[in-house]
Amino acid sequence: MKQLYSPASTVPKRALQVIVVFIVAMGLHMTAQSIDTQYAKKESNMTPTLVQGPQGQLSTFRMGSGNGGLPIIFVHADPGRATQWKAVMTRLAKKHDVAAFDSRGSGDSAPPINGDYSFEGRATDIGAVADAYQMKRFVIVAHSAGAAVALQYAALNGDRVAGMMMVDPATDPRAMPAKVRDGFIKDMTGPDSATAFASYVASIAGPDPKVRKQVIADAKKLNAEGRAGVAKATGSWNPEITLNAYKGPMFILSTPATDNAGALYRLVPTIPHEVVPTKGHWIQLDHPELVEKAIEKFMLKRDKKISEITPLQRESALDPEDLAR
Repeated sequence: MKQLYSPASTVPKRALQVIVVFIVAMGLHMTAQSIDTQYAKKESNMTPTLVQGPQGQLSTFRMGSGNGGLPIIFVHADPGRATQWKAVMTRLAKKHDVAAFDSRGSGDSAPPINGDYSFEGRATDIGAVADAYQMKRFVIVAHSAGAAVALQYAALNGDRVAGMMMVDPATDPRAMPAKVRDGFIKDMTGPDSATAFASYVASIAGPDPKVRKQVIADAKKLNAEGRAGVAKATGSWNPEITLNAYKGPMFILSTPATDNAGALYRLVPTIPHEVVPTKGHWIQLDHPELVEKAIEKFMLKRDKKISEITPLQRESALDPEDLAR
C-alpha cells in the first residue's frame, strides 16, 4: 500500500510505440498519454493509496484518464468499502478520472480518532480525498447510506459538487414505524451487533451468493463503535435538509425494495429516478454495466443541460429500455 499518491513512471519509448500500434490496430482510440499513466492500469494491478483524512488515514483507489471531463468520486454503503465500486470504476476509467475510498473505520481506513461516525463527520472525508487528488469540481456517485454522507458534503460544498447520482440510497427513517426504527438501532448498538449487522446485510444482498459473501465480509471490517455510529446516524437522519440545500443536478437509481413512501424522490418529487427490477441492494455488484451506463448518461445530460436545469426541469438519466433486464 502506498503512503502518498504519485504518478507512474514513464513507459519506455520503444515499448510505448509497440503498445500504441497494437491498440490502434484493435480499433481503440486511445492516446499514448493515456497509456502512460498509472490510472489506466487494469483492476488487478490496482493498489490502494493512503490519504490523510480529518480523523485518520483513508484507504483510496484512483484510476482513469480524465478524458471525459469532470472526475467522479464514489462513496460506498454502510457497511461497505471502496472495492464494491471496482467493476463500475474499471468501465468508467476508459473516459473518466475516478476515485473511491473506504469510509472511516471501514475496509482498510482507520477508525476516526474522535469516534465520530456521523454523516456530518464523514462528509469531511470526501473533501479530504478530493483535495488529495486535486479534484476541484467533481460528480459524486453514492450508494445506500453513503448517499446521506454525500448529500451532507454537497449541501455545504455545492460549488465543488457538479452533480449527484445516488444508487439505491437509504430511505427516510422517519417513514418507518418508530418501534421498527428503534429496534434496528438497539440491535446495531447491542452486545451482539456483529451478528445483527451481518444478518441485516445478508437479508438485503439479493440472491447472488458471491455478492452476499462479499458484502458480509466487508461488513465485518467495521468494529462495534462503527456499527453503533452508522446505525445511529441512519436512524436519526432527516434527508429533507440536505436534499433541499443542494441545488445541483441529481438522479436516483433505485430498487423495488426501496421504492416506498420513504424514498427520497417522494420527499422531493422533482428528483428524477428509475427503479431497476433487481432483487439485490448492491446494484453495482449485480449489474455493473447498467450502473455504468446510467452514470454515463447522467454525466452526458448534466453537461448538455447544466445551463438550463432547474429543480423543476431535471431529467432522467436512463431510458426505459435500459431497465428491460
